[in-house]
Amino acid sequence: MLERAVTYKNNGQINIILNGQKQVLTNAEAEAEYQAALQKNEAKHSILKEIEKEMNTLVGMEEMKRNIKEIYAWIFVNQKRAEQGLKVGKQALHMMFKGNPGTGKTTVARLIGKLFFEMNVLSKGHLIEAERADLVGEYIGHTAQKTRDLIKKSLGGILFIDEAYSLARGGEKDFGKEAIDTLVKNKVLTFMSLLRLISLDQRAITHTNGNSTQISLNK
Repeated sequence: MLERAVTYKNNGQINIILNGQKQVLTNAEAEAEYQAALQKNEAKHSILKEIEKEMNTLVGMEEMKRNIKEIYAWIFVNQKRAEQGLKVGKQALHMMFKGNPGTGKTTVARLIGKLFFEMNVLSKGHLIEAERADLVGEYIGHTAQKTRDLIKKSLGGILFIDEAYSLARGGEKDFGKEAIDTLVKNKVLTFMSLLRLISLDQRAITHTNGNSTQISLNK
């Protein structure tokens, strides 16, 4: 899109208004101007183009692909607003991935980590995979330490918790609750993998104001 006001004349001339000054360009000059602006625009979104290319290797999952484009657009717009000194919106980027085994939940999480790194949302963009056994200890205090160690490894990247609902299935006395409490207290980007959406302590995925994003990967 040209950052100018353009009008067309019957004699083939194209008028372009820039900063209140009128310039008259020929068709060839206007075409060259348009192509330059087009290339500049494409360069801006090269990150998305690269991610789209990788997403297209995944069969189906159109909803997931649309969600990732929407996330990209939200981050891009906010970054441009920040550059202009405008107020930017806040959104929690924690996510829940719902899908059967083998539907690509981890693959998509890695793609999003790469996208966030390229857009300077994350400083590293790496993915640390964990399950209940990696977080829950055997005695009081052990769980918090194990969880903090994983959080430390995940800083600058993503902590991906597989079958996250298992942390909340043991009741009040289960050490899984301690893992959730520790996650809430620490600022780490958390993705959670679920076979199905069941009752789960939402605090574990809403460390900041706003809701987490739910992405369904069933084909």
